[in-house]
Amino acid sequence: MRLRIIGVVVVLFGVVLGMAQARRFEGVTITVFTQPPPYIAKPVMMFAPDWERLTGAKVRLITAPWGELYPKMYSSFALGQALFDIVIMPAAWLPDFAEAGFLVPLDDFIKKDPYIQWEDILPVYRERIVSWGGKIYAVPVDGDCHIFYYRKDALENPEYQAMFKAKYGYDLPVPPRTWKQVRDIAEFFHGWDWDGDGITNYGVVEPRRYAGQADWCFFSRTVGYVALPGQPGGQFFDPETMAPRINSPGHIRALEDYVEIMKFGVPGMINMDSGEVRSVFASGVAAMAIDWGDIGVISEVGPESKVKGKVGYAILPGSYEVWDFAKGQWVTLPEPNQAGYLAFGGWVAAIDRNSRNIEAAYDFISYLSRPDNSYISVTTAETGFNPYRASHFERLAGWIGFGFGAEAAEAYLKAIRDTIGHPNVQPDLRIPGAAKYFEALDAQLALVVAGQKTPKEALDEVARIWEQITREYGRDAQLKAYRLSLGLSVK
Repeated sequence: MRLRIIGVVVVLFGVVLGMAQARRFEGVTITVFTQPPPYIAKPVMMFAPDWERLTGAKVRLITAPWGELYPKMYSSFALGQALFDIVIMPAAWLPDFAEAGFLVPLDDFIKKDPYIQWEDILPVYRERIVSWGGKIYAVPVDGDCHIFYYRKDALENPEYQAMFKAKYGYDLPVPPRTWKQVRDIAEFFHGWDWDGDGITNYGVVEPRRYAGQADWCFFSRTVGYVALPGQPGGQFFDPETMAPRINSPGHIRALEDYVEIMKFGVPGMINMDSGEVRSVFASGVAAMAIDWGDIGVISEVGPESKVKGKVGYAILPGSYEVWDFAKGQWVTLPEPNQAGYLAFGGWVAAIDRNSRNIEAAYDFISYLSRPDNSYISVTTAETGFNPYRASHFERLAGWIGFGFGAEAAEAYLKAIRDTIGHPNVQPDLRIPGAAKYFEALDAQLALVVAGQKTPKEALDEVARIWEQITREYGRDAQLKAYRLSLGLSVK
């Protein structure tokens, strides 16, 4: 009996000790800073309560609108205020903050982490997106690329296909492979009730609002015109000189398309940000859209969606004519030049080097990114988190369980994998000052869509400002960073 009592005491002591160890951050409060819910902040809200119960710590969430994120993060870092332990930010900002020494290197944490399963994260995200100068400064919580969406019930309708051919003289392509085809399809499906629900439908819905992430939509339209295979750097700068390429003939044509297609857009599109575009497309009034993976999730599993099972998914359209930077002229290809674009590069979670709670902060980041938790995030509507782990693509049952039809899940994931794995996939801009370069473009895009500037005038101005920013940061330093971001040797 005495031995039994001793045994029970030992077991209870072990349980208590285990609980104490599990709640190793008792009394600690970590502050997370990111974009307001639902998009991006929602997973923090979803998983904070469970993590708090396991660790004894508390999570304080602070948010700011998109246009305020960068300045508030930079201010906190630069002044050493450590207002935020964790920042969940665009991957494009990581070089800026890492180069300045604002972030905690995470290599040692990741090596000792038995839960994060680092190798399950797709190589493009774990090797390039979260690294700078040979060190890891963040953990992916989202995998971002732009894909193309279209209404299958509209584009695959035999009656509409016959009507389209009679009007435009060629077969309605499903999915469209060029931006010229997208323009014609948008015009054809604009302004009439093609789905028979008694509501007028429109050709496209895309973001156009200033500070509403419209700049990534613009770059998705430039890829096919400027990203010629074998010529790296077509999107942003000449990788030999750091001269801006933003006002090339290819970019100007893409911006002309960007403006023209607004004639066939959902009313009010000029004032829509990317979040509004998602809900509008899911409401069933548009035939086509460009977005990250979020439209797919909200369309297939969102409770208010009217397009479940009616959506097609594809890699971005392109162009037969491509601007050849080496020749300085347009070239015509036998097949459309289509390429994936890692728009934004995904949201990543990093830790302020001045944080007083670095271990707790990393533990929460790890908890968010672990395979099972991240799988829930990417298969839940309105999180803003899209697939970035191999297991996210392999575990089809979870997508079906969350409301996707089997066919829709396969098509959706295939479009994302085709984009990420495309041989001519284009990375986003990942150099110090990336936010400033994009801000300059975003401001000029707003002037163009408002009719205050022509595409050429606006992009010439962007090129001028980009030159100023490059001189501010130092041309040689920026050129080195840009070549590193493209995977090119540094001279």
